Parts: sequence; structure tokens; C-alpha cells
Amino acid sequence: MNRFLLGVWILILDNCSCQLLFNQNSGNENIDEHWEEFKKRFNKSYNDHYDPFRKEAWLANIEKIKKHNEEAAKGMHSYYLMDNNLADLTHQTYLQKMVKLTQSRHRKVDADVVGDFYHQFHHIPEEVNWIDKGFVTPTYNQKTCGSCYAFSIAGVLQGQVFKQTKKLVPLSSQQLVDCSALYGNFGCAGGSLRNTLRYLEKAGGLMAYSDYPYNAAQGKCRYTKDMAIVNVTSWAVLPARDERALEIAVANVGPIAISINAAPHTFQFYHKGIFDDPGCTSFSVNHAMLLVGYTKDAWILKNWWGKHWGEQGYMRLRRNKNRCGIANYAAYALV
Repeated sequence: MNRFLLGVWILILDNCSCQLLFNQNSGNENIDEHWEEFKKRFNKSYNDHYDPFRKEAWLANIEKIKKHNEEAAKGMHSYYLMDNNLADLTHQTYLQKMVKLTQSRHRKVDADVVGDFYHQFHHIPEEVNWIDKGFVTPTYNQKTCGSCYAFSIAGVLQGQVFKQTKKLVPLSSQQLVDCSALYGNFGCAGGSLRNTLRYLEKAGGLMAYSDYPYNAAQGKCRYTKDMAIVNVTSWAVLPARDERALEIAVANVGPIAISINAAPHTFQFYHKGIFDDPGCTSFSVNHAMLLVGYTKDAWILKNWWGKHWGEQGYMRLRRNKNRCGIANYAAYALV
């Protein structure tokens, strides 16, 4: 036990679980032991050729995480990082596999841009959390399929169905991956929120997850209109870079889809706290998430990278800075 403790740099406690970030100078045997534990924890396996490369990436990431968390413990950051299920990816591989939001190929606005949004709604609570009200399904994992756009729009519609029926019905993100190519999306290679909404408007409905389950790969479109359980009647894009519009929309409409800059390595390894990396700029966005509420200081966002990322699959993001471009492009749909 004492020899094991010599390899420990920092112990992060989170409820009943713990993650160990160790000193790489503690010896190859200790490093190998932790590498095997990491692979077992996330059910990862590699052939003899790729294992050393993934291990090297993991070790480099551990150093970044350790340094950041030491600074956070001194009050230099408002959030912590963790060696999550993405910790064996180099930053380049992470960007290639996990952030696939694209721009719409259509420059013409197909939906109503809500210019008079401030006058449509009046009641704005100080805090909103649609998770607690039953609007949000459990955490999903998109895996290495760039389907964030599909999960985000499906999440919006799930919230609208619950709002009308009080029944939470998981909807098929796989249908959106398989069937929206004619509207400018690229399956697992990425897509846009607008293209996805245009597809749904024309297709006439979205099927249930149980009838069209997710498999993290693009396949033949198997959409059957008679089995659709929800149809988009209208959709709208919020005013760009306007966090007040985000607040009004999520408070009155329900969960809404947002675009975000997920490029920084701090985003890749986010664990807990209010994410507020100044390097997470608003110049460009490359990932889609579901905005499910807010507190006085933070937006509450649902991600699609499994429960091991962030706060059980969620992120709290600093408000009133357009941090990571959260207000650059947001949309919602009605059913």
C-alpha cells in the first residue's frame, strides 16, 4: 500500500469515486499499472501497434490535468479537469473525432430569426433547471460518431414532447444521422443545427429511440413516417451573441440547442466547477450541446460524451461573457 501511495500526486474525490493523477517519475511499473487501470475503467483495448501511442497521449494529458488542478486548488481556476474517457486522445485526434458541428450550406435564413424576442416572453426566473422538472433524458454517448447536432435537436424535441404530454420519450438521433444528408449534413462526419431542422420540417416527423436506436455509424435511412411520434411545426434561430435571448428562450420554451467552441484541451478534460477558460474564445464554434437551464453565474449544458465527462455528462459554463461562443448560434423548435 505504501509503495502505491508514493505514486500518487493528487487525489480527487467526487461523491464515492476517485481518480488518481500520479507523478510520472514514480517509475514505469506504477505508470503501467495506472495505464492498465485506465483501459479497464473505460473498457478500452488496442493492438500492440497502437497501445504505445495511446499511452503516450494519455501520459501527456495527465501532466496537463495535474498542472491545471494544482493551480485550481490554489484558486487560479474555477473548475477542475479529470482523466476521463477522452484522456487517451491527442488534442488533434480529439478535434478530428469529437467536434463535428458544421455550418449550414444554406445562407438564406429558412426559419424566423427572433428579432423581437424580448417582447414575446415576460416571466424570467432567476434560475431554471429543466433536468429537475423531468424534461431531459439520461446521459448519452455519441462515441466517435460526430453526431452532436442530431442529439442536440432530438433533445430539444424531447423537451417539447414532455412539455405537452408530461411523458419523456427518447427520440431517434440515429434517424437524423442516417437521413439528413440531402439537407447538407454528413452523418458521422458532422452536421449543422439548421440543416437538421430543415430536414425534420420536410420529413414530417421523428421516430422514437426504441424504434430507431443509436449505433454510432451512418447507415441506410430507415425512417417510416407512420412511426413518427413528433413533428416540427416551426423553428427559430435566436439573435446571435445575445445571452439575454438565451436566458429568455430556455426559461420559456424549454431546452434549446446551442453551438459552442469545444476546441480547448480544458474542454476535453472538464470535470467539475464553472468552466471559464479565457482561451475558449467565441470566434468559431464546432460542437453542439443542449442548454437545459441556468443559475445566477452559469449556464447548464448537457453533452453527449457519456457520464464520465464533466459533472455526470453536464457542464456549468460561465455566463455573461459569451464564453466559448455559446450565444453565437442557438435554435429551438416547436411541435
